[in-house]
Amino acid sequence: MDFSSIKKQLLPLLVEAEPLRRKYRKYKAVSFFFMLLFLSVIIALPLLMYFFNYKYIEWFGGLHKSEIWLTSLQMPMFLFIGVFYAVYAMANSQKRKYLAVEKEIMRSLLEKIVPTFQFDANKQIDAREIANSELLAKHNPFVQDKSREQIYNMNQGVLSGKVGSTFISMGNIKIVGLQVSPYLMYIPFYAHIYMAYTYLKPWFKKGKSIDEMGSSFVGMFATMDFNKKFNGTTIVLPDQYEKRIGYMAKTLQSMNLNRNQLVNMEDTEFENEFVVYSTDQTEARYILSPSLMQRITAFKKKVGNSVLMSFKNDKLYMAVQLPYGFLSLRQNQNLVTSNVLELFYEDITTAVGIVEDLNLNTKIWTK
Repeated sequence: MDFSSIKKQLLPLLVEAEPLRRKYRKYKAVSFFFMLLFLSVIIALPLLMYFFNYKYIEWFGGLHKSEIWLTSLQMPMFLFIGVFYAVYAMANSQKRKYLAVEKEIMRSLLEKIVPTFQFDANKQIDAREIANSELLAKHNPFVQDKSREQIYNMNQGVLSGKVGSTFISMGNIKIVGLQVSPYLMYIPFYAHIYMAYTYLKPWFKKGKSIDEMGSSFVGMFATMDFNKKFNGTTIVLPDQYEKRIGYMAKTLQSMNLNRNQLVNMEDTEFENEFVVYSTDQTEARYILSPSLMQRITAFKKKVGNSVLMSFKNDKLYMAVQLPYGFLSLRQNQNLVTSNVLELFYEDITTAVGIVEDLNLNTKIWTK
């Protein structure tokens, strides 16, 4: 694509969006700083009260009634919460202004990149569909009422269309949901530590992004037709242990109570990158043919990020972790002077190219 010509066409919008982007990022960074400070306080305060409770009671009991309000913890907490909500409200206001211009830019770009696809900036990937894929929801085996499993998608934007004869729908997701067993929340201080970990985790990752803070997954979620018929469910997840602890990895993976049977595949390179769970060992090997495993491994190397897949209801569900989100312009880069349009083009062509990369247009209906 001729990006120099496209940039000239979109320059008025890019110039309008750039100051809004800077303001939004600034307010967003400040609001997250307040959130981290708040988490630090709610972790530290119970600990201090637990270990120094007698000193606090002794000091508090010696105060005059007129001094209690000013010297107690209530006054600074009310001030802190007031400032936090003011900053948060300003961040949301700047976000709405920026996203309105960003949507116009993306519509123009998508009309040139994928003219046959439909883009809805206000639509959202259904949380029930994400839960149905079993990729991002870690199910609690002790809870029979499945309606209690909640997933919340905080991002918007859906792009859908056909590549050949294969329909594909993809969207931008930011998942906020409980990723651990609810029973662990009864452990003292565990809830506080888990919240702090969720917000601090992105800062310790190689490709850290402020957009990931407070969420369990940020990136792309796609649903597409699969070229084989099957009855069960097969899940393909990133292998977190194979490269670190070798042969012990299989033992740990087989003990995962949140998943179905562990399936050992014969492709060594695929096994190093992924772990497979399925309701049917034979069907999993039928779905994951040697050629498909090679294509999945090659696709993972191509995107350079975590890839999760599930084969269910004759469909392929895929989630790709993208620290800066999907169907959005990189908010950490200058819209006028950087290569942000080229990066957006690469994200879209890679996503649409999944159909060809995995050879999904070749229909195989026999069992």
